[in-house]
Amino acid sequence: MRKKAIEAYESGKGTQSDIARMFDVDIRTFQRWLSCYRQNGRTSPLPRGHRHAVFEGGDLEYLDRLISEHPDATLEELRDMSGTTASIMSVKRASDRLGYRFKKNASRQRART
Repeated sequence: MRKKAIEAYESGKGTQSDIARMFDVDIRTFQRWLSCYRQNGRTSPLPRGHRHAVFEGGDLEYLDRLISEHPDATLEELRDMSGTTASIMSVKRASDRLGYRFKKNASRQRART
């Protein structure tokens, strides 16, 4: 749709306001599309998404071994043992992908001795 709107404007089919109305977008949105096209020659939106997971491939296998060897370790301890600077939530998400679940305990109390 962006490409068609820009092509319509470039071919002189109307003003920016006319083109924006024709394609049912806000005038400011069309102006941003046009500005981006003129600066970069790009009509497609920027890619969206998140960063890649910290624990992938070999790192995920290493985390799996750590959990197997230290089943009573906390997420923070697993993070420290893995040698990464990842957040505790990254360790949690990776352990969830591996199928592990952690028991909630009272603070500073282990589930097993």
